[in-house]
Amino acid sequence: MVPSTWLTVVLFLLLVSPGLLFDLLAVRRRTGAVESAFHETSRIVLASLGFTALAVAVLAVVAALFPGLLPDPKGLLDPDGRYAADHWPAVIGALAAESVLAHAAALLTHGILVRRGGATIRPMSAWTALFRRDRPKGHRPYVRLRLTGGIVYTGTVVSFTSDLPLADRELVLGPPLYSKTGDRQLSPLPPDYTRVVIRGAMIETMAVEYRPSYDGEPDAIGPPPGAGVGDTALGDLA
Repeated sequence: MVPSTWLTVVLFLLLVSPGLLFDLLAVRRRTGAVESAFHETSRIVLASLGFTALAVAVLAVVAALFPGLLPDPKGLLDPDGRYAADHWPAVIGALAAESVLAHAAALLTHGILVRRGGATIRPMSAWTALFRRDRPKGHRPYVRLRLTGGIVYTGTVVSFTSDLPLADRELVLGPPLYSKTGDRQLSPLPPDYTRVVIRGAMIETMAVEYRPSYDGEPDAIGPPPGAGVGDTALGDLA
């Protein structure tokens, strides 16, 4: 149903926003999962109805204890909207109170679930964990990659696309850059090439090493261990 008056628009926002808030907070308690739009919408609507019903129940108790404090529900159903126009301060106050109560219920429920479930959970890809969260202070990640075509690259992680589907990610490597194909030994890339961009879908295996940073110079880390003398850098991924 498409809202046709300002009151129905306000009611629509108030009835849906508590569920939206609760759903956004829920991301901190559980990891994201692929789901249909119908499933997501249904969850938000059901949560909104629950929090709204709780807020309305509280307001009903207040109306019973303090008659005349809240607007008459029958008057709000007037299709001409005259009651709302004549009693707009009380109507706006009731809507604001309902909104505050419903959103407070969503926050309280989230807090209870967090306490029962332990620490909050924030979805994070393995790349973000390895290259950012788990990286020791004063170090930079140095990786060895084996691609789908059998090519092996080693280099310093300069930047990466975080927390996207693997096929959409990109990994940028910087000096010292080495590569090999087949059973050959690792050999340095020409010095003119300072960056290698690799799509995430091309990576079969990855080994990560954390190396100390020296004055922020990527080429000051040195060549990969074993380069040219047996090719044992970061383990054999070939």
